[in-house]
Amino acid sequence: MTRKEIIQSLKGIFPPLVTPFNRRGEIDEGLFCENVQKLTGIGLAGVLVAGSSGEAPYLSEGERLRLVEIARPLVRPPEIVIAGVGLESTDATAKLGQEAVARGADALLVITPNYYKSKMDAETLAAHYRAVARQVERPVIIYSIPQFSGLHLEPSTIHKLSRIPNVVALKESSGDLRFVRSVLRGVRAGFRVLVGSVAILYEALRAGAVGAVLSQADYAPELCVGLYQAFLQKKRKTALEFQERLLPLAGKVALPFGIPGIKAAADLSGYAGGFPRAPLAPLGQAERKLVAEALKEAHSGLQV
Repeated sequence: MTRKEIIQSLKGIFPPLVTPFNRRGEIDEGLFCENVQKLTGIGLAGVLVAGSSGEAPYLSEGERLRLVEIARPLVRPPEIVIAGVGLESTDATAKLGQEAVARGADALLVITPNYYKSKMDAETLAAHYRAVARQVERPVIIYSIPQFSGLHLEPSTIHKLSRIPNVVALKESSGDLRFVRSVLRGVRAGFRVLVGSVAILYEALRAGAVGAVLSQADYAPELCVGLYQAFLQKKRKTALEFQERLLPLAGKVALPFGIPGIKAAADLSGYAGGFPRAPLAPLGQAERKLVAEALKEAHSGLQV
């Protein structure tokens, strides 16, 4: 795909693929492959490899690249493969990005460096993203997730970052609708915003966001795609009904249980969650029961 085609494809719903591990903490490549196969060709916009739901901080650079290699031949245009390549140093991020592109990544998700967060001002971040974007051949997506990084970007900072050549989009995961609207009012024309929260998805789309990266798409893709398609068709009531179904999956799975909850939901929905990687621990039976109840609530009365 050309750069223009990739940017045009940065819309809709992307699942941030889970990374199934076995009991020994090794990646189960067969199960990962099965998940990708099940999630392609069903209305999603593509896949995100090595994102937060994929336990990116626990993956080695080699493991991230291997997951890109597995996903690439299974994802066909116009669906795209986004690879999480953000590391703490600019040089390491650029090198990992180059390797991910060589293995077939269409776009690169780069989290804000955050270990020395007090030094990550607008000027420093601009220099970081400018250097990375200049050294890779595919579009770069800024990844802002303050609940994990502890780094709260100002809308004005994002406005400046949006004007860096080859930085084409933002994945914004705070869940703050007012913040998303402020961002959208000042980014350059053509810059794309994806959100990471189902609770604000409909209103974010109305405000100008182009889609979302949702953990719920790992195990309930039909609900996520249903919401997005209803929005495109201007079926407000239907879109809000889908969003209402998705809310218990956010409030009763992702928020209280995190990655282990997402993986349990995948297992219970016919996908492969597998074990989380230590120090994360799998859910107990009582917790899995709560996840199962949330899934049942989300799908109750749904006409297939």
